[in-house]
Amino acid sequence: MENKTVVAIKGGLGNQLFQYAHGLKLSIIDRADVVFDTSFFETDSKDTSRPFLLDKFNISSFQFVPIKESMFKRLHKKIQLKLTGDYKYFQSEKYFVEVKDEVRKQFTLKNPLSPAAEEMMRNIQAEKNSVALHIRRGDYATNTQTNSFHGLCDLQYYYEAVAYFKSKLENPLFFIFSDDIQWVKNNLHMERNIFVSNPNILDYEELALMSACSHNIIANSSFSWWGAYLNPNFNKIVIAPKQWTNKKTSNELEILPREWIQM
Repeated sequence: MENKTVVAIKGGLGNQLFQYAHGLKLSIIDRADVVFDTSFFETDSKDTSRPFLLDKFNISSFQFVPIKESMFKRLHKKIQLKLTGDYKYFQSEKYFVEVKDEVRKQFTLKNPLSPAAEEMMRNIQAEKNSVALHIRRGDYATNTQTNSFHGLCDLQYYYEAVAYFKSKLENPLFFIFSDDIQWVKNNLHMERNIFVSNPNILDYEELALMSACSHNIIANSSFSWWGAYLNPNFNKIVIAPKQWTNKKTSNELEILPREWIQM
């Protein structure tokens, strides 16, 4: 890999999109010879199993290969991670802003939606004031180490965001996405909503459905960040959490576009 710029692809879909977007910027703007390292997806030692999903999008023809590292190099990486806390997820528009139009173009789905997702897309497109609402739980709720780092957006955050939209829009309809939809059905009480997430709709299809809504309420999640960012509505309103992790605000991480509303 001499003279090549290696960008590691790891984590869930939202993180994969951030990493790819940064690599695309390095290739186009910095003229780097970029290779994407996919070795993360070949190990069984991950805390949370994640599939590689970039191949579902209309991305450029880069090299995506698992790069084998020596034991010493892996150990050095782990030590460096503990010292710096730098996960190299590039979670900010600033890492690809020069190529943002190309990013939006490439982050479209390669194949047609499944029948279930297509039906939901028709429901969204038929609604003038559709609002995507994403509740991230999963390992944020069940994994102690992950929870201690990320934390969870509480229900009060969502109720305040919903109230804001009700004050601004005429009769909004909320399309609800979550990796724990049953918990949401049991705990989030509101009017005029449609629960989107179900086993027949794949996660990358959910991303397309989120971005098709007129407006967005996101979690402290890179997945719903992209759902809102890829929303092409020029007049969209995006509400995002002021506190992104337990220790860092969204402003400290520079993770949110300036026009998004923080609550």
